[in-house]
Amino acid sequence: MRDRPLLCACLFVVASLILAVTAAGDSLIRELRPSKLERCLEEGEQVQAEGTVCRIEEKTKVQAVYLKRVSIRCRSASFYENNLIIYTDPGQLFKIGNRIKVQGEVSFFEEAANPGNFDQKRYYQIRGIHGLIWAGNISVSDRSVCAFRQRLAEFRNSWRKMLITELGDQNGTVLAAIMLGEKAGMEPELKSLYQANGIGHILAISGLHLSLIGLGAYRLLRRLTGSYLAGGAAGILFLGTYVLMIGVTVSAARAAVMFLFRVGADMSGRHYDAPTALGTAAAVVLLWRPLYLYDGGFWMSFGAVSAMIVILPLFRELPMQGLWASISVNLFLTPVILRCFFEIPVYSIFLNLYVIPLLSVLLVLGMAGSMLYLLLPSLGGLFLAVCGIVLWIYEKSCEWALTLPGARWVAGRPALWQMAVYYILLGIIICLNVRSRKRTLKKRKKRRFLYFTLVLPGVLVLCCRFGERGSFQTAVLDVGQGDCIFLRGPHGNNYLVDGGSSDVEEVGRYRIESYLKAVGAGTIDYVIISHGDEDHINGIEELIGRRKIGVSIRRIVLPPEEAWNERLQALACRAGEAGILVYTMKPGDKIIEGDLKITCLAPSLQEGLTPGNEASMVLAVEFGAFDMLLTGDVENEGEERLLKSLEGYSKGRTWEVLKAAHHGSGNATSVDFLKIIRPRYTVISAGADNPYGHPHEDTLERLRNAGSSILKTPEHGMILFRVHKNRMFLRQMRGG
Repeated sequence: MRDRPLLCACLFVVASLILAVTAAGDSLIRELRPSKLERCLEEGEQVQAEGTVCRIEEKTKVQAVYLKRVSIRCRSASFYENNLIIYTDPGQLFKIGNRIKVQGEVSFFEEAANPGNFDQKRYYQIRGIHGLIWAGNISVSDRSVCAFRQRLAEFRNSWRKMLITELGDQNGTVLAAIMLGEKAGMEPELKSLYQANGIGHILAISGLHLSLIGLGAYRLLRRLTGSYLAGGAAGILFLGTYVLMIGVTVSAARAAVMFLFRVGADMSGRHYDAPTALGTAAAVVLLWRPLYLYDGGFWMSFGAVSAMIVILPLFRELPMQGLWASISVNLFLTPVILRCFFEIPVYSIFLNLYVIPLLSVLLVLGMAGSMLYLLLPSLGGLFLAVCGIVLWIYEKSCEWALTLPGARWVAGRPALWQMAVYYILLGIIICLNVRSRKRTLKKRKKRRFLYFTLVLPGVLVLCCRFGERGSFQTAVLDVGQGDCIFLRGPHGNNYLVDGGSSDVEEVGRYRIESYLKAVGAGTIDYVIISHGDEDHINGIEELIGRRKIGVSIRRIVLPPEEAWNERLQALACRAGEAGILVYTMKPGDKIIEGDLKITCLAPSLQEGLTPGNEASMVLAVEFGAFDMLLTGDVENEGEERLLKSLEGYSKGRTWEVLKAAHHGSGNATSVDFLKIIRPRYTVISAGADNPYGHPHEDTLERLRNAGSSILKTPEHGMILFRVHKNRMFLRQMRGG
């Protein structure tokens, strides 16, 4: 380290920034403080704003216009924001550099509703954006144009359209994502397929892209001119233009800084030192955006290069360096992958053996074909057709890999201390290997094998879910206007009671599946459906459709067939076709796992059932001294009939938790019902500002009079109860 003073200085800067972000928080890091927009305005308030267009993105239903140097006026204040997003109709045309005025409703980004869910607020906070405006009236106040950046944007759009025209919607959008960083219009299922197989990194602009482009231009021009200076200047200019076109991301900034070091070393006749270049890049990125410490892309990008610098040299004398490079990267990034994606694609090491080399072919042919298309469309089209073949190989390889046994290992999100233990063990391995370099090759190989057995306890520590065996936990998820309750038994079985929403799009994928993966529930042993309403079932339908890349389901338990509506009938058929066992449950039936008992209390077969809320399945959950009642949407006559079952079942019981029926509707949770139950806590699952007014005030009043503490998902997010050795622990996603 004495020979690398710049590296030492950069590592000190990085360490200081990590300490400032994690320990000092908003007292030192401005980006962590609420912006003036957040302090002065409320959700939905009408505002006027004026700013300069710096970027335009086409999204699924709207056009996102990014503004900088924004002045904002509302009834109570006037202030400035550095960055703001405007959502407009896709048909409205603006140019980069235009100054626009907009009037509309302010909206703020959502925090993660459940562990594992995408945190929209943190994502934009990292990038210095704290809100958006849904445009009503919008006009251009100054038609000045940043000519260079506008031409780059137009060139990028034209390039993307050409790729789609030549390769079709699917392959064209994938190649545009790989070469241009433009993922708009890409099929979500294809993106998920790549991610599930551990090759999703090819869709991000990475160091490989920029090295190929920058170093390619540098070496070509250096040979043509015979000058390191001319070649380096041309390479820097070419790479800088490309980065401006695609946008400055973490990986682009990292690769650009390292490229500058590489070219600068050649131009000055000095040695290129990769650790110094990487450390400088980390310091530059974090000084620019300190909150990138919370971004998985930062750790993936810098971690992959660190693995090539630190771990790969340990295998230098071994054959098949491509395989060892892939192993090195996976060894280094396993904790980060689990922290971000909650699962390990087991065969990704082998897929990347040809995916990454083919990516170089794809980039070269894509670039060459795009340029030739302008002069010789037929030849350029041939090159692009070969790109289509490569993309076909990618897709079919991913589909085939998922059919192999154990293709995906859903381990859940590790805690920071688990990651620390893993990296400490990995550091010990590296140090031991470095010390053994003076030994003979035979001894080094033998000792290397022994050293790397230390990885196994590191992986076990990383993937084990400590403290869960023998305990019970139940989580009422925040799914908006709907219901979804997750239970984990003392022997590790996973249960899901309902799963749907009427106001959250793709609730199965974005709210339920991501939570299940985060807690390591790659397989659901029982999915229990209370009744067939959309807000209890549509997320389950999604999970069945996504079972190959999401979570798998072993059994689905439904109410008696007399209580089925058309949607439950369709769900039973779909589950059967997917190979999922389908059962029905009637009053008195039980599911037992150790000390956990899940008992069906309603609906009764003898009550002349009519499908709907009144025929909801009601479940009593018992674990030791802990009792919880899950009521679906039961109300009115259904609740009156339920009282008969509860009178006998509740004798001598103290109900710790009640999941309020029908999202807190006034037609449920009557006074007579509460006299029998008297729950310590009542959890209400409903959507914020839902059109039904749930939970109703009269229901809340009855609960207060019964002495029950009320927890609502719109306010608290996910609500978790954990029971261990007859002690109950409560955790809320937010609000205390």
